[in-house]
Amino acid sequence: MPPQLSLTLIILAIFAVALLVGVLWIRSRSPATLPYYSKETLLSKGELVFYRSLRRAVPPGLIVCFKVRLSDLIGCSAQGWREGFGAKISQKHVDFVLVNAETSAIALAIELDDKTHLAPDRRARDLFVDRALGAAGIAILRVQAAARYDVRGLTQAVAERVRAAA
Repeated sequence: MPPQLSLTLIILAIFAVALLVGVLWIRSRSPATLPYYSKETLLSKGELVFYRSLRRAVPPGLIVCFKVRLSDLIGCSAQGWREGFGAKISQKHVDFVLVNAETSAIALAIELDDKTHLAPDRRARDLFVDRALGAAGIAILRVQAAARYDVRGLTQAVAERVRAAA
């Protein structure tokens, strides 16, 4: 084989390897298909039943928000974050929150308690949420999950808690 031909083959081989390495590098930097899927709805069937009743029970001027992160409702100091209090609120949410439609001022947090709230770890979590919201001056209403809700009773309970918090 003439020396120029073997030099050309070596250069082509180096080029092919460099091209292959480049393609592999670019592919490794590109996001792969992510493992996520849509849950399609934000509320479970039981939460949706309650939400429909709650919307009818809310006083004028307030709107219902749902699945609100606890850390969107309350905060803590930098020192509190360093001591771990921030982490305790960053991964929890409250089922429903009533807010002023004009100002977004928080009026009331509402937790819908189903049978999972009877578990010891969940009871501890609920106690912490109640204490944290109380420390921040936010009223909470706990409602036992049911197949149907008495809108009049719910209206009264919401009104009492909102008035007491004002």
